[in-house]
Parts: sequence; C-alpha cells; structure tokens
Amino acid sequence: MDTSGKALSYYPGCSCSRNGIGRHYGFSSLAVLRALGITVSEIEDWNCCGSNLYRVVDEKGSYLLGARNLAKALEMNLPEILILCPACFLSMNRTLTEILANTKVRNEITKKYSILGSPASSRLRIRHVIDFLVNDIGEEAIKNRVKRRLEGLKIAAYYGCQITRPYSYFDDPEFPTSLEKIISWIGGQPVESPLKTKCCGGMLMLTNEEEVLTVIEKIFNSYVREGAECIVTACPLCHLNLEMARTRLGKRISVDKRLPIIYFTQLVGLSFGIGIDELGISKNIAEHLIEKMVLTATV
Repeated sequence: MDTSGKALSYYPGCSCSRNGIGRHYGFSSLAVLRALGITVSEIEDWNCCGSNLYRVVDEKGSYLLGARNLAKALEMNLPEILILCPACFLSMNRTLTEILANTKVRNEITKKYSILGSPASSRLRIRHVIDFLVNDIGEEAIKNRVKRRLEGLKIAAYYGCQITRPYSYFDDPEFPTSLEKIISWIGGQPVESPLKTKCCGGMLMLTNEEEVLTVIEKIFNSYVREGAECIVTACPLCHLNLEMARTRLGKRISVDKRLPIIYFTQLVGLSFGIGIDELGISKNIAEHLIEKMVLTATV
C-alpha cells in the first residue's frame, strides 16, 4: 500500500512518553516509522488516556480525559491516531465508541469539547502500531528496508490480553497473527504458543505476586518448549512483568537468563540497521541477536 505523504497524530501516553517505563518502545517505534518514511505528529498537550483503572472509580471523568485527546487530534486535523500502549489503545477506543454510540455520553462530552459533536468526529480512527505496520505499510515495504535478516532465529510473539480484545478489528481476538507476519518479514521464525494472548497479571504483580508468577511461569514454559530464542512484546506492562518474573522465578523455570525480552519495534529496528542507542537496546542483547543475523542487500 502506498503510504507516501501519509500523516498521523501520535499519542504516546504515560508509559511510552519520554520518561515512561515504556519509553524505549516509544523511541524504537518512532525510529522504525521514520525509516519507513512515515510522519507522525505528537498530539499537542496530550493527557492520560482515561485509564481503565480510573474508569472504575469515575467513568465520566475517564471519558472526558480520553475525549480531550481525541479533540486535540481533530484540532490538528490528524484524526487517525497512532497508539502503542494496549491499555491506552483500549481506553481511547472505548471513549470513541461511547461518543459515537451513546447519546448521553456524547452530550456530556460535547458540552466541553464541541468539535467531537461535529461531523469531523466520524473521521476519528484509533490505530495500534501493529495494525498500521501490517495493514498500511505492508510486507513489501518492510522487507525492502531490512539490512540484517534474522535467519532462523526462533521468536516468540507475546501479545498480552488487550491488543485484540475487545477491539479486534484488525486481527483475531484469541489467535492473532499480525506480529508473526512482521517477524517472518524480517527473517525470523515465529514460535507459536496457545498462551500468547493470556493476561500477564497486570497490576496484580503489586498485590499478589505469587499468582502472577504462576501465570507467567506457564507462559514462559509454553515458549521454551518450542525452542524460543527471543520474546517480543508490544505492551510496557507485559514487558515489565515478564522481565521481573524471569528474575524472580529463579530455578522454577528453565529459561536462559540471556533470553532477550524486547519490544517488537526494537527487533524490527535492529533488522533495519538502526543504531542500538536510538532503539534503546542494551549492548548485550544487541550482540546476542546480531550473532543470529545475516546482512542482506537492500534497495
């Protein structure tokens, strides 16, 4: 698909912002998009997405927070909003769905953000970066920019629970394949697991660590049995939980301590030849992966 001249607004959210726990997800995603010739403009003065946790306490307040970001994107005339964090993706989609389908919510929101009551709001689209890379950029464009192919590297794609649920418009909610497509396009060998969309435990790690460790142990073992040499994530919280669990599980699992757990955009960026500092990848992880890579001729 021709994406030349395509422009999107970009919502980093709290996790993927410059100081967030998923900042390297943000840095690497922007680097990959630049390499593909895509321009994104950060939403001016964005705020919290409204958070699914906050929605439980104050539903109206949650919708108003999300709506402010949507209004800002419309004011920039960039109604197609690119999002990285699955929780933000879910929260912003929920807000947009309510604005379009729930008259009571729409009336409350348009009192404060009148632009969301205009015909322009029908152009709003919330896009996850996986969806955009697979369905707008596509296989040919990604393959053409690969400088180091990950020939034969067995890569496990861990989606977590929110990327395709409940808003599964771009992939199957239980058995998605979009990440596996990207992995294969950069030369890797996707490793399947029936637990790839199982919840990592989320914030429960703070209150019931043992329960979360038990869940993640099953996730790790499902990948280890298939010979995974790398795990890619697309969620800052999933990434954090997997990293913490790998350390805390100790001898309970047979996971190699060098097994890289990285954001999928970092892996794509590495295959594009983007520098490890720009991608936020440690030297040790980069060396481990580059050992598996082969140089390829690129256009």
